[in-house]
Amino acid sequence: MTRAPAPGSLALVQRFVNADDPGDARARELREAIRALAAAHNGEPADAGATATLNRAAERAGLRPVLGDDGTLRIEPSAGGLDGELGRVVAAVHMAVADGTWERVKTCERDSCRWLFYDHSKNRSGRWCSMGACGNKEKSARAYRRRQKSPVRPSDANSA
Repeated sequence: MTRAPAPGSLALVQRFVNADDPGDARARELREAIRALAAAHNGEPADAGATATLNRAAERAGLRPVLGDDGTLRIEPSAGGLDGELGRVVAAVHMAVADGTWERVKTCERDSCRWLFYDHSKNRSGRWCSMGACGNKEKSARAYRRRQKSPVRPSDANSA
């Protein structure tokens, strides 16, 4: 992966989504919901079920706002265990929505990848987790498909 990691607490979200299969059904469901919500930033249709999944995880975690002595706002889970840990991930998503950085979180457009990445580009045009890996492969595959669809011109057939 050649992209810089997501900033701040979004790095936790990125590590969670891009990690190996968490095994637990609730963790897997949350991971796929976050991936679906981030895919909407690529222009894919929004998934209302994904939002509901995040909201259920927040409720199970007992997320609550906490004002620090330094005047900063945090969102923390009151639950422990798995619900609390998943709540920390959801809290990071909530804070990113609030500070406007969530819109830069995307999923790689390569179907076999779908990794979460933070789009650091100035114009927010990132499409792949890595141009060197997924970007080049996807561009090559798309070009190949276009060539396969285009009709063979008579002059091309004679020169072959």
